[in-house]
Amino acid sequence: MGPLYHGAGARRLSIGPGLWFNPAMARMTLKDRWVLVTGASSGLGREIARDVASRHGGNLILVARRGDRLRELADELAGRHNVQARPIAADLSNARDVERVFEDSRAIGPVYGAVLNAGITHFGAHQELPWEGFESLLATNVTATVKFVHHLVPHMLDHDLGGGIMLVTSMTGLVPTPYQTAYSASKAFLTAFGEGLYHELSDQNVSLTTFAPGGIATEMTEKTGLQEVFGNSPQIMEAPRCARLAVDAMVARRYLAVPGLFNQFQLFLPRLGPRKLATGVVAGVYRKAMRKNP
Repeated sequence: MGPLYHGAGARRLSIGPGLWFNPAMARMTLKDRWVLVTGASSGLGREIARDVASRHGGNLILVARRGDRLRELADELAGRHNVQARPIAADLSNARDVERVFEDSRAIGPVYGAVLNAGITHFGAHQELPWEGFESLLATNVTATVKFVHHLVPHMLDHDLGGGIMLVTSMTGLVPTPYQTAYSASKAFLTAFGEGLYHELSDQNVSLTTFAPGGIATEMTEKTGLQEVFGNSPQIMEAPRCARLAVDAMVARRYLAVPGLFNQFQLFLPRLGPRKLATGVVAGVYRKAMRKNP
């Protein structure tokens, strides 16, 4: 089953590839164009970069804190797929680094596409998260993303290439997630931000897609213990498959994409019973993971 796509004001809700985007805009064409990917050193961001290069022939601007990993990935993409790849090491919790990344990116060439994927989490009781940690989470997940959008939309409109931006949010932004409460709230902001901007930009030559995956087999889920709890269940998606669905959603200029049948069921679960009950089920799963990985 493919990802779920839906749009506000749409006449129907459906599962499949043929849904809601601005009919005046064709699908994005990434070949030989520059695509910015944040959080590219590991996990979903790394696999998205690989997918853009391997299936679409796009050039990559790779952003993350770990410069050594970015350089390895850039060499891999250039060698295997005959694309250009430029690494930019940056800490996106630092506002000056965000500005530097944008300036360096537009100096490389017009940015046609952007996947704003960088994010950090806190797994555990919220009161155990130091205030400095919360500020870093908010700066990375929310402020940096909004600042990139603030710069990228005028940049893309000025170059008039018909590009697009994708915000990688999370199912935790659609279903409140205890023990990842701050992360969940940051992703809820991004989801609302992305869905609102989709409509604001609907009559302009740039698109805004929101992609909300559930659990992905990455370093993050391994460290939290969630991967051990879920095992090979459909609640955890392999990163390459999730990346493919993410890039497909951006290229098709989707409004909101939720990949995976299980995640789509979770999205409707709060409508089937009290919201408190659905959140309690999630809390129970996370408590189990915490006991396995104290």
